[in-house]
Amino acid sequence: MACCLKTCCVTSTLCLFRSVSRSWRSLLSDPLFVAAHKSRHPGPLIVTCTSDLFQRGGTIEILDLAGHVVKRIAPIMKDARLERTRHLDLICVSRNEHRPTRHVINPATGDTFALPGRRAKEHAHVEHFFPVSFDFGQVGSTGEYKAIRCVSIDYSDSESSPMLCEVITLNDGRHARWRGKQGPPAPVTSYGNKSVVINGVVYFLVDFLKLNKLIKFSGDHVKPGSMVLFNLETEEWMGIVQGPLPVRTGSCSYFSLHMELSLLCLDGFLVMAHNCEDCSLDLWFLMDTEKSLWNKRYSIDDQNGNLFVQPLEILSDGRMVLSAPGLLRLYDPIAETYIDFEMRNSTFVGTYTGSLLSSESTFTSEIAEASLGFIQRSTSEKYHMLNVALSAVAMAPLKPANLMHSVKTRLKDRGELGTLSGMTSCQ
Repeated sequence: MACCLKTCCVTSTLCLFRSVSRSWRSLLSDPLFVAAHKSRHPGPLIVTCTSDLFQRGGTIEILDLAGHVVKRIAPIMKDARLERTRHLDLICVSRNEHRPTRHVINPATGDTFALPGRRAKEHAHVEHFFPVSFDFGQVGSTGEYKAIRCVSIDYSDSESSPMLCEVITLNDGRHARWRGKQGPPAPVTSYGNKSVVINGVVYFLVDFLKLNKLIKFSGDHVKPGSMVLFNLETEEWMGIVQGPLPVRTGSCSYFSLHMELSLLCLDGFLVMAHNCEDCSLDLWFLMDTEKSLWNKRYSIDDQNGNLFVQPLEILSDGRMVLSAPGLLRLYDPIAETYIDFEMRNSTFVGTYTGSLLSSESTFTSEIAEASLGFIQRSTSEKYHMLNVALSAVAMAPLKPANLMHSVKTRLKDRGELGTLSGMTSCQ
């Protein structure tokens, strides 16, 4: 019966069921049900952050690939921009000010965590403190979420300007504090899409914009297109990995190459995207980290307006989800055809691979503990409620408003409606 329900219902519909009562929420938020539903609806979902000059801006919307809004999150800060969402069930938004402000959001629970701006106590003595690079990811062995920021302590253009590093564990909640760590083995860049987290390892693109020759930094030769690696579990640097040979030996100027490179994750691989000479988008997959072995799997021609696109995901059918200014593009690399979806007022786009049905809290334990207070019903009672839901789905499978009315009426007739004051749509 549960299998039938998850097959029939999309996430937005199940959110309506979950709002009926605490028992419904407990049932549909059960980890086994969440995993089963996610396996039948693998996604990915698309996250957008809207920007409107005449409004506050910063509204976050989560959509499916058909363009339907699954969930909408009200602005939490003015002029917010989407910063990191890659293959996580958390998203990060920021606002650029003299001191950047960042919030990490759990879309499923609504929990929001404001990253503290105060520096690590190990760096309290530092007079000049300029955060230049940020990313966050998950430690596979523990499930912990950690964020890392690299900080410059000298705002000059000196190529030997030292950098510091700080790490914070998000799961510590209100007790979370930045911890001082050893600086990177080479200076990292501060621009967007220049870092990515894969399997608990952060890859930072080296800031070679200021380099007019090969330099030696902390004992290692640094070439254009190189990356420095940081292990989130051990909180230690892992050395330097060189970029693809055509990138590091190409004829492009350092400024052009710096603007043309970005890092991303596709199919579980680290990918370096190279918008080379305004003619194509080359996607280099890192096959062997120790040997710096790369494979160019895709070269997307610019004749169809793909110059400014950013790959987000490769779907199971081989199509690629691309983000472009003002639109979302589904691209078929074999047929070289694409379908565009207009993203009105959406200036920042990413992917979301978590489940909106999960009720697990990431940042504090209070909410998770409170969920244990929900009324626990027997298995037979839960299946009985599923029967009620399925009969409602049969009556109004494509109309959420009619579906909600049907569910409320049937549960009310059976005396199982529960509290309706908090019943809302996911949108």
